[in-house]
Amino acid sequence: MSPFSRQAGREDIRQALEYAYGSFLRFSAMWALAGFGGAFLTVFLSFSKGNLDMSPLFREVTVGLAAALLGLGHSRYQYFLLENWPGRYAALRKAALGRRMPWSVQNGLAVAHPGRAKVLLAYAGGILLFLVLVVLLRQGLPLMGGIFFAEGGFFFARVLFWKRAFEQWKAEGIYDYSE
Repeated sequence: MSPFSRQAGREDIRQALEYAYGSFLRFSAMWALAGFGGAFLTVFLSFSKGNLDMSPLFREVTVGLAAALLGLGHSRYQYFLLENWPGRYAALRKAALGRRMPWSVQNGLAVAHPGRAKVLLAYAGGILLFLVLVVLLRQGLPLMGGIFFAEGGFFFARVLFWKRAFEQWKAEGIYDYSE
């Protein structure tokens, strides 16, 4: 049984998945590519200047992995919202196609649900732990490399998560996207 069948019609589910495909998967792929492109450039420039010390690279990779964990958590929460309130995302897609302000921006972005306070605490805790890690690694962490690895890690984790979700939905016959 599809998790979507509880609260929305087939057209709402299709619209919600169209929104998720464009906004979550494609958007994340674009930013992951930009992040890892910048990360490659910073590493290449560092090595071309004769700085062959691997310590900054390991620090950058550590920051990227920590950001990837944040990306996975964020994607998992969006997945939860998408499965349980697909009408919200369908309305966002319809508003975007009509070039109107999405109703969620007008009425607030939050979805009230049980456990929302725990989600907010988990977000805050994850961001705090990420910042603590950056502070601990600040000595020898190149600024631009850290930023690009964090961006690439965060969005690449989202790409992996959403790619798998769409492949699963395609296998179940819920959504057939074409690449």
